Amino acid sequence: MTESGLPTSEHLEHLDTDTIADLIENLLPAPEAHRAREHVKACPECQQTYDALVKLSEDLAEEGRADIPMPTDVAEHLDAVIVSESVLRASTVGVHSLAQIREEPRRHLPKLLGAAAGVVLIAAIGIGVVFATKDNATEGAASTDQNTPPADAVTITTNDLGPRIQQWLEHTPSAIMHGSAAEQACARTFASGRPNPNVRLVQPAKIDGKRATIIGLQGGSSRDIQVFAVTGCSEPGGVASPFYDTTVTLRNR
Repeated sequence: MTESGLPTSEHLEHLDTDTIADLIENLLPAPEAHRAREHVKACPECQQTYDALVKLSEDLAEEGRADIPMPTDVAEHLDAVIVSESVLRASTVGVHSLAQIREEPRRHLPKLLGAAAGVVLIAAIGIGVVFATKDNATEGAASTDQNTPPADAVTITTNDLGPRIQQWLEHTPSAIMHGSAAEQACARTFASGRPNPNVRLVQPAKIDGKRATIIGLQGGSSRDIQVFAVTGCSEPGGVASPFYDTTVTLRNR
């Protein structure tokens, strides 16, 4: 048995690959994510799968940083194939077109390995492996940069909190400290009562319609960030009152 009371890998079936991928992508509900994380810590086989998926995600993301031109007819055909596939898997994958993949390529990466196999098939007949844009001008007209939170309050839901924070912190080596001096002081006071008081994120937000502050603290490893959504910090002298928490795993640490 582990210290948390969970059975070791000798007494518990291994987690399937989809569950481990969802854990890495912070797509599991908080209680399920906690159980899965504890299992991976106690199970060498699942830890190996976890590490392999993290490495694969990093490698594929690195390969996909630059667009490689693709013939328009091939791009349109590939887009049509992905749209057709999404009709069957939209409820679990949530991908509807190449445009959506380009907006959030990392979040959907583990779920898209099957689609990647189809791209490899295109490479086999000499066309090439790419995720190409059909209209760079249109893509350049996209809305706000999702990799950087605004200095003022961001509107978000608790369901999107983990993936968005993962995206923000993976794209900057530094702490993100937004909000007023009073809000940051409130966050530091909240952090001082935690095992690791290293503040990595202070972000004013409107979460599920409620004015709140997102506080991110360094977790037990360089990859893990403990995230808390609190009320009370937006007013001078306020005291943080957490109403939601989760753990985010950074894949590039």
